[in-house]
Amino acid sequence: MEPTLVSVIDDHNLTVDDIRKAAILADQPDESLEWLLSIADEMRLETGGLVVKPGDAADHMIIVVEGSFQFFNVKRGQRLLFSSVGEGEITGLLPFSRLERYDGEGVATSPARLARIHRDHFMEMITRMPEVGRRLVARMTDRVRERSRTEQQQEKMVALGKLSAGLAHELNNPAAAIRRAAASMRERLDAMPALVSRLTGHGLSPLQLEKARAALVVCSAPTPGTVSALDRSDREDELADWLEDHSVARPYVVAEVLADEGITTHALERLAADVPDDALSDVVLWIEKGMAAERLLGEVERASARISELVGSIKAYSHMDQSSERQPVDLHGGLDSTLTMLGHQIKKKSVRIVQDYAPDLPPVPAYPGELNQVWTNLIDNAIDAIDDGGEVKISTRMDGTVACVTIADNGSGMPDEVREHIFDPFYTTKEPGQGTGLGLDIVARIIRQHQGTINVKSVVGEGTAFEVCLPV
Repeated sequence: MEPTLVSVIDDHNLTVDDIRKAAILADQPDESLEWLLSIADEMRLETGGLVVKPGDAADHMIIVVEGSFQFFNVKRGQRLLFSSVGEGEITGLLPFSRLERYDGEGVATSPARLARIHRDHFMEMITRMPEVGRRLVARMTDRVRERSRTEQQQEKMVALGKLSAGLAHELNNPAAAIRRAAASMRERLDAMPALVSRLTGHGLSPLQLEKARAALVVCSAPTPGTVSALDRSDREDELADWLEDHSVARPYVVAEVLADEGITTHALERLAADVPDDALSDVVLWIEKGMAAERLLGEVERASARISELVGSIKAYSHMDQSSERQPVDLHGGLDSTLTMLGHQIKKKSVRIVQDYAPDLPPVPAYPGELNQVWTNLIDNAIDAIDDGGEVKISTRMDGTVACVTIADNGSGMPDEVREHIFDPFYTTKEPGQGTGLGLDIVARIIRQHQGTINVKSVVGEGTAFEVCLPV
């Protein structure tokens, strides 16, 4: 709904009592408020009307005479509640503020009337009402502090949401592996009673079964990565043909397991020499199920270990169960846990991570959770800046009494006009929904809080490097 603006230069409904509803103006003399009325515009809004929208020029101080409003930040495609303003409050542009344009919107939550004072009248207003000027400066300071705190909290939540999504994907992989292994194990265990009954019916002694199993177990499983996909496929086909010729059920499924264990047709021939023909198929299946069970248990162990590793990284990243005060922080541990948290993005883009850590880097007194936010932002930016298969190098060094961390990428680099503004509040070069949401201005603020420095070097076409140095 578009707001309705009523000009009140000659004929208006605003009164001194309306203006006096603002606590900042309540004790001012009538003649001062009469002057204020003479230069004020009245704006009337129905419920849902917009008092400001993104991109509007910020050129009026606004006094809420009646009604109420909610103000929203609109950033990176998200609309987040910033503050609520009611009758008697002052909002909009304040004297000495550097605000030029709104990056959010103000929506009336009930029918409302506003008194607007244009910025051209601010100096005369302060001259006529100096105490009001001091109060407005204090109000602006409080508003900036509140906005910074709210903005930082919202940015952290955006970053947390992105990390949580990547972490959920990382946890899903080993969890899915465990489910698949458990289902396959159940299938094989369900078939074992009938298979054991058939083996007993063949009249094979335990010694014969053990000898048959030993004929295959002596084979060595190939080291992962040492057998090409083509060679492995040829081996499986050869084994499947042998199994099919000897009437073994599901030959290609059995062949896959045997190939994983390094079994050859020569070993199967040795086995066949020690087992009656009518029992051969059941003996092979019995051995295959034992091998498959070992392999599946190994998959469960590895997947469980990966989940434990991820949980450990979450604990290290968030520093659960640790004091919120400054404490000696291992920078290498924080960087490693951050890489684990960003593992999904790293894999998705096939990023090559190069770590060049100084062996003598001492702990740094810091707030560990805040430092991890810095590493998350800088590494995430580096990953975004490179093409698939690109490289991110993380190096550390001692420089006198400071420990320095450099995060560099071989991406496209930044032009000078971008590099000069990257630490400005609310500045971003990313599309809506990209990045961690934690702006570089907040990163710089965290580093300054630690009495450290952050610098950037970037060459178009060659890449970008951020260096963070912290006192030890």
